[in-house]
Amino acid sequence: MEIKFIYPRWGSGDVNWTEFFKKVKEAGYDGVEIDLPLRGIEKYDVLNRLKDYELEFVGQHWETKDVKFSDHKENFKRHLYNLVEAEPLFVNSHTGMDFFSFSQNGELLLLAEEIEDETGVRIIHETHRSRFCFAAHIGALFLKEFPFLKLTADFSHWCCVAESLLENQKVSVEKAIDHSFHIHARVGSSQSPQIIDPRDELYKEEFTVFMGWWNKIIDKALSRKDDYITITPEYGPFPYTLYAPNTTQALGNQWEINEFIRKEIMLKRKQVLGSV
Repeated sequence: MEIKFIYPRWGSGDVNWTEFFKKVKEAGYDGVEIDLPLRGIEKYDVLNRLKDYELEFVGQHWETKDVKFSDHKENFKRHLYNLVEAEPLFVNSHTGMDFFSFSQNGELLLLAEEIEDETGVRIIHETHRSRFCFAAHIGALFLKEFPFLKLTADFSHWCCVAESLLENQKVSVEKAIDHSFHIHARVGSSQSPQIIDPRDELYKEEFTVFMGWWNKIIDKALSRKDDYITITPEYGPFPYTLYAPNTTQALGNQWEINEFIRKEIMLKRKQVLGSV
């Protein structure tokens, strides 16, 4: 099974697309995780540049945040179709809102499933604060009701919501791992969706816990005999990373830390399997 490493556009919005794709390609990543403009000319300009660098891509949907459910559903549908039409590896979706009812969020999940069935492009839903799957125990309820769900595992959000490393929610976490097909590799803590720097020994416990979860997800993909699994190292820019007081100097370097995470995962898999 292949492990595809994907680099996020998040945090590189000030870099033009060509420079961004070139840097990611030269660093050895397999692809990028990006949203796409709704305007046709801008959208196909991005896709053509992407093609020039022979990079794969994960379509990211995060934009829909309407409070009125009918508007939300319509815009959700619009953004999903905008992404699936570009034929990504799959779509990673920030789906629903935490204040919608269970049935309303369920309606959005069924809509996504219909679009997936129609187009053949997988739609995977991210575990994320403020969305339908904002906490481990809530995720378990949705997985029970909608067993077809596929997840992007970003458990940093669940740790922050639960104010723990989920030690007391192991059943829900194991259930989510079984349904995870994409990893957002960012290390969180009981107090934050992102620690300052995973290379710091102060965060050894958090780094160890997250590496354990990521390895279980990779092992699960192996047991399913999947062709590949995708991992996006996703250390976030400000305000995820903090600034030194009274400056705009980030306490963590996003590119360096994402590279550290990628290399640590590769090293761990080599130790387990002898190769990646």
